[in-house]
Amino acid sequence: MSQMDLFTPLLQTTDTRKKLAIGTDIINYLGLPSNSIECDDIGMFIDGLVPWLQSSNFKVTLNGLEVMTFLVDRMKEDFRPYLSSVVPSVADRLGDSKDAVREKAQTLLSSMMDNVVTPNNMFERLIPAFSHKNGKVREEVMTCLQNTLTNHGASAVTVSRLIPHVVKLLSDPTAPVRDCAFNTLVECYKHYGERLRMDLTKKHNIPSGKLPALMTRFDEVRDTGLMMPSATTTATPNEGK
Repeated sequence: MSQMDLFTPLLQTTDTRKKLAIGTDIINYLGLPSNSIECDDIGMFIDGLVPWLQSSNFKVTLNGLEVMTFLVDRMKEDFRPYLSSVVPSVADRLGDSKDAVREKAQTLLSSMMDNVVTPNNMFERLIPAFSHKNGKVREEVMTCLQNTLTNHGASAVTVSRLIPHVVKLLSDPTAPVRDCAFNTLVECYKHYGERLRMDLTKKHNIPSGKLPALMTRFDEVRDTGLMMPSATTTATPNEGK
């Protein structure tokens, strides 16, 4: 029986103190690349770990996110069958009250895009987060989009699928979400250029109070040389595969 097989039943404990100790043991084990993750049923281990991501104890959640990140880094594309059960819980943690939890959730999503699926595929899975009941989730998923454009480039994401959701959030009841939506459109403009401006003015219902400020910001970005090469060398937004 492997060490991972020994860890699997321990994940089920309801004792928080034991959970924290087990989490530390697993993190220390996975932190050594020479330690194998081979076991009888890695799916059972992952299923047992998902409730940790939903824990009301933020330290348990942090451990769960860190262990899951180790698994993603190790398993790479073999982790793909488990995305449907893991991604929704990770998205929920984008709205956590603790900065450290939100940061680890962002790190895990980024690792999934580096190792498991394309950014485009990930954002198809994250679309529900744009209308999540928790405003912090709505804000953080747009931050994730900005980071993804920076790290992977314009061709990685089919932005036309996401822009309607971002535009809608310009009218969000929460001010930080509205501000993040504005900044996300500016970041998209850096990567996609004038075609995005054209689409926003012709295809999308930008709030009248936001449109002049947005167009002015686009002009500032263009005139100060902040545009990315993808925006200046392509006539239309690149589409992620």
